[in-house]
Amino acid sequence: MLISTTRAFTFKCSPSSFKSFSWSHMDSKPKTVVQYAFMSSASRSPPREACVNDPGNGSISLQEWQGWGTTSSVPAMVTKIVEELKALETDIDAQMTFGGSGGKLQGYFKVQEDKKHRATYQALCDSEKKLQFFSARQIACRLLGSRGYLCQKCWLPLEDCMCSRVIACNLWHGMRFWLYMHPKDFLRQNNTGKLLWQVFGIEAATLCLYGIAEHEEIMWSTFKDAGKNNVCCLYPNKNAISKSVQDAFGQESSADQKCRLTMLNMVVIFMLVLLHRQMEIKL
Repeated sequence: MLISTTRAFTFKCSPSSFKSFSWSHMDSKPKTVVQYAFMSSASRSPPREACVNDPGNGSISLQEWQGWGTTSSVPAMVTKIVEELKALETDIDAQMTFGGSGGKLQGYFKVQEDKKHRATYQALCDSEKKLQFFSARQIACRLLGSRGYLCQKCWLPLEDCMCSRVIACNLWHGMRFWLYMHPKDFLRQNNTGKLLWQVFGIEAATLCLYGIAEHEEIMWSTFKDAGKNNVCCLYPNKNAISKSVQDAFGQESSADQKCRLTMLNMVVIFMLVLLHRQMEIKL
């Protein structure tokens, strides 16, 4: 395992925000999104209609939402957008059709919804609200487009489900993973981050979707309680000066190591943050 200060995210911040080597410490919540660098994925699956024959008439239930690997309540903005998508079906008398591996809308409904969501986005003046709208729409479409198609655990097509091959194990109780995920990586089939909670469980490896207010609040509040010295970014990069876990902790005296272990066993849980997607953020 390699630990590094450099990763796929580019941050604009003061030098004091992070330690200079080995560990990258999260200090404060990102405020404004400046630019996204998106990577498109191949779309190979045939078109499919949204599954609406459910008790919630198309709504996202708590059970369904948490089944995808999250522990939070259903985000309010996601619920709102799902309701708007269902209302648009009635207004234009056309059913949602999805295709590809990312829950992408297709056909006439896509054309009409695209016009509507672009107008809504442009009408938002606040950059934070634009981010929240963008993220919630991505997630809402992926949720609806993945029903009856992807396995909720491994995010692969049901016929390719690999859950039976995953062996669960316990993560050391003094450590917790946070997967800080871009909404375009949510339910993406080639996303390997989902293996963390498949193996260690959702309490040991927690998903935080970027731009989802409920997720952001939970994660940053947890970091604040833990203290910035116990929150680090784990994301090796070929251009970074990386150190192994042995190198990072090997310089401590036996007394320091014993003290650290005692603190972790009693109170402190060390937070390791894994970042997905390349983007530029202001801190």
